[in-house]
Amino acid sequence: MRKIDIKLKKAILEDIPSILEVDESVTGTKLYHGFAGSDDRQKDFVENIFYLIEKDKKDIGYVAYSDIEKDKIYIRWLAVKKDFQGQGIAKKAMQILINQLKNIETVELVTHPENKKAIALYKSLGFKQIGTQIENYFGDGEPKIKMILEK
Repeated sequence: MRKIDIKLKKAILEDIPSILEVDESVTGTKLYHGFAGSDDRQKDFVENIFYLIEKDKKDIGYVAYSDIEKDKIYIRWLAVKKDFQGQGIAKKAMQILINQLKNIETVELVTHPENKKAIALYKSLGFKQIGTQIENYFGDGEPKIKMILEK
């Protein structure tokens, strides 16, 4: 198994352009609506915890989450630039994040039911689908499925 050499770097407001650059490379399908689609980016940035995924000192992705309860988080966004996809980077970033959050017992997220790569990724990390498909989850006409990881 090859070593995936990345690190997570806590993002600051000045990193928003890097986050948007990642989104530009992956947004545009019904499967992923990233941070770029936010109505109020600064508010969303402040209300969530963002980490840039860094490889060779370059920002190649990001992951963001919000606290739900003291021992539960919700993964809001996970994106890796198109040129870096398929290399295990998203999985490694999620593993790093989950390991960092030692007091967290539950990790929740939603994804599009047609996003087979994301579903496979989350399942490989131990996430399980909860319930059935939820129609019009974000009010954008697209369905989502909810997934949960209990540590």
